[in-house]
Amino acid sequence: MLISFRKAAAALAAAALMLSGCTSGGNNPQTSAPTAETSADTTITTVTTTTPESTEAPETEASTKYAKGENPVRTAEELAGKKVIALTFDDGPNTGVTNEILDILEEYGIKASFFVIGQNIDEESAEAMQRAHSLGCEINSHSFTHSYMNEMSAEDIKDEMERTAQLIYDNVGEYPKFFRPPYIAVNETMFECIDLPFISGIGCNDWDDKVSVEKRVRFLTEKCPEGCIILMHDAAGNEKTVEAVRQSIPVMLENGFEFVTTSELFVAKGITPTSDGIVYSYATETGWQ
Repeated sequence: MLISFRKAAAALAAAALMLSGCTSGGNNPQTSAPTAETSADTTITTVTTTTPESTEAPETEASTKYAKGENPVRTAEELAGKKVIALTFDDGPNTGVTNEILDILEEYGIKASFFVIGQNIDEESAEAMQRAHSLGCEINSHSFTHSYMNEMSAEDIKDEMERTAQLIYDNVGEYPKFFRPPYIAVNETMFECIDLPFISGIGCNDWDDKVSVEKRVRFLTEKCPEGCIILMHDAAGNEKTVEAVRQSIPVMLENGFEFVTTSELFVAKGITPTSDGIVYSYATETGWQ
């Protein structure tokens, strides 16, 4: 029996050594438990092990938090008969007001469009922009430096547009579809250099802190007709607009409005916007009313 025991012990040791080699960097880790046997006294000893866990590093939260790519645009059939309106915001992105606006949009399950300034996009603010895109919102261009582009050369105008467009694409996987000129200042050179429809909109000068929350609410709930583009601002510190949007959205929903992106507004109205000298505040052939 002593010889039998020793042979069995030796077999166990050999099996353990083999297992150690398989689970500590061998090229072919075992996925089933190996078995060691001895013939003396018909003693059989079974050694078991578990399947080794994957050694691949998990993807980081940042790499999987927000998907990139083109957001779907609702069709004319899907929007038929709806009282459409496009809520838009200028001067972001930032980590404060932009996210507060997004909290409200997410709460009510509605979309908006954000016209971003290229130089405002950094690693932190880009996440707010990515979040907006993930909620179905549209990310468009408001230039790189928010300067008077009607005073720039053709080369500088193109540089402003290209830098901003590339930052938007790099962060959300989709190029801007519309452009809002800073200060709504335009000239023929801009129309020649920028191959995007120009967007203005109707607003209440909410960039001005002197405009009260109450006035902003009255503008949103009483003065924005169906088919219009609403021009607001999500600039850092603009808490009055955050509060106005918070108060106005439920009222506007009760009034039957369907919030759409800028692209969807034109689809709903059967208008193909152009870049040939028209600045749009409404989804109409002429842009202005």
